[in-house]
Amino acid sequence: MKVPKHLQIDRLNIEASSHTGGWIVSYADMMTIILTFFILLLSISTIARTKYDLLVQAFTGERAGNLMEVKEEIDKVIEEQNLGGEIATKLNKDGLTIEFSNALLFNSGDADLKESGIKAFTPIQTHLKDSLETSYGLVVEGYTDDVPISNAKFSSNWELSTGRAIHVMNRMVDAGVDARRVSVKGYANTRPATEVDVSDAKAMEALSDEEREQVRAANRRVIIRIDALDPDVVARIDPKAVKPPAAAAPPAAGSTDAPPEKDLGPFEMPKAPEKTAPPATLKIAPLGATRRS
Repeated sequence: MKVPKHLQIDRLNIEASSHTGGWIVSYADMMTIILTFFILLLSISTIARTKYDLLVQAFTGERAGNLMEVKEEIDKVIEEQNLGGEIATKLNKDGLTIEFSNALLFNSGDADLKESGIKAFTPIQTHLKDSLETSYGLVVEGYTDDVPISNAKFSSNWELSTGRAIHVMNRMVDAGVDARRVSVKGYANTRPATEVDVSDAKAMEALSDEEREQVRAANRRVIIRIDALDPDVVARIDPKAVKPPAAAAPPAAGSTDAPPEKDLGPFEMPKAPEKTAPPATLKIAPLGATRRS
């Protein structure tokens, strides 16, 4: 018996075309769960403004903050004065860092900028005053090596490191940077700049004289860290930098339109109008009237 044409089909060779897109559903569910997870992390975390600005600039290409522009201006100064080995800049999620070698700025045991330091620092402080947005703050940090100091000005490396940071801060304030945006820190020899800890006497003794001097020279430095200020501080320094929330427009004169009803969520029920009691009236009996109990 001849098999009809419509039955002459090898079912083993039929491609399951109706099931080729079935993976999309599972993939979409997985992506939704991952997205929800990251939204949850974002809602319970605190993101520094600098991190957020860099993310926005990386993904959209739009300008967010002006730390990048300030870094480029300072890098031009470094290149023009051939100070690549004395000043270094770095921009990351924690903000902009400008590091100065101690040999460039200060003489040994002194906290006043020397002539070469003034020449290098003056154009940088000008850019920080004129170009840096007022929403950014500056922290000046001073560091020293492990060699003890005791002279008429400073009794310890703590005082020397703090004194150098204060001197740099004063120069920026005198140049016009708002003092409320600047703070200072002194670390003496407690924050090593290399893998060798200068506060560890045994580690320093294990080095040769040349290596020991290189480590100490690397630790003698001043660092300026620039990052976003707290919004409350910015509001006090520059109220124009904080945009007030838009106020609702008042109803037109003579208008009897009621305010628009609030959109209800999926689990909200409309509230019944509150009943207000009529205003109480005070009745005063005429003089001479008798009061009945």
